[in-house]
Amino acid sequence: MPAPWYACSRCAERPRRRQRGAAVILALLTVSLAAILAAAALADFGHAYDVHAGRYEQAQSRQLALGALDWARNVLAEDRRTSASDHLGEAWAIRIPPTPVDGDPAAGIAGGHISELSGRFDLNALHPSRRLHATARTRCERLFALVLGDAALAARLAQALDTHFRTPRPAASLAPAEDGVPTGAQGPLLLGIDELVRLPGFDADIIAALAPHVAALPTGAAINANTATPEVLAAVVEGLALDQARIIAAERERIWYRNRGDFSERLGDGATAPTQDVIDVRSRYFSIDIHASYGEAVTRLHALLDREQNWPTLLWYRYE
Repeated sequence: MPAPWYACSRCAERPRRRQRGAAVILALLTVSLAAILAAAALADFGHAYDVHAGRYEQAQSRQLALGALDWARNVLAEDRRTSASDHLGEAWAIRIPPTPVDGDPAAGIAGGHISELSGRFDLNALHPSRRLHATARTRCERLFALVLGDAALAARLAQALDTHFRTPRPAASLAPAEDGVPTGAQGPLLLGIDELVRLPGFDADIIAALAPHVAALPTGAAINANTATPEVLAAVVEGLALDQARIIAAERERIWYRNRGDFSERLGDGATAPTQDVIDVRSRYFSIDIHASYGEAVTRLHALLDREQNWPTLLWYRYE
């Protein structure tokens, strides 16, 4: 007997309902997937934008720092052109606080200062390649004793420094000369006084005490009598007591030395006038410290300049 017409209608309706339900679920899943993909795309775009913006701000910050470095070179070049001696009362010695570029902080902020290094004792003067390294060793030991107040410790530190300079580098690190014989058989020059921490006896406190009086310079240069500390003057001028050196340093705050003869005249009895390769009134080496920012990016730049010629030579710079 055939099924009633209404029974067949109900049977046909059930598959259609199941199909509509599956289609709704599929549509919901599709919409959810699209929403997830859209959210992920927006997140990736936001991250990419932040990265791009950060890189742009960092690049601008570094450009500001390099611009400030060129400004410092201009200041030193103009000073050399117009001045016969260097002292701490000159324009280059003024610290520039963080200052908005063109008066607008949105355009960036830059500041910094120039530090003179020729008034400090060059530790690299002890290197065997330097002509007066034996004399420099004696002066170095004298300086360490004046600063640290311990002659025995000063002798050990000077010996450690001398040993460092006389210890050959491993043969694999030596550059072969044209005849095949390795060059640079002595130890390397110091690039900065922070390297002293690797030498026996030098700890953080000792390095901090010595820091205002010493430097690590690439080539020899006379010490500037206008900027040297009393300890440095007493260490390099034969017969000059520390007390007398302090008096000389105090007097130059009022009247700086115009030439070496001016300095020699103020030494007094007992002190031997130094030669030109020991004392001068001009500075050759300068350290530059710059702080620049743009947006959220901050750049700190440290550089070393050699002003042997009128336009200072950039020996190196690094970002910190």
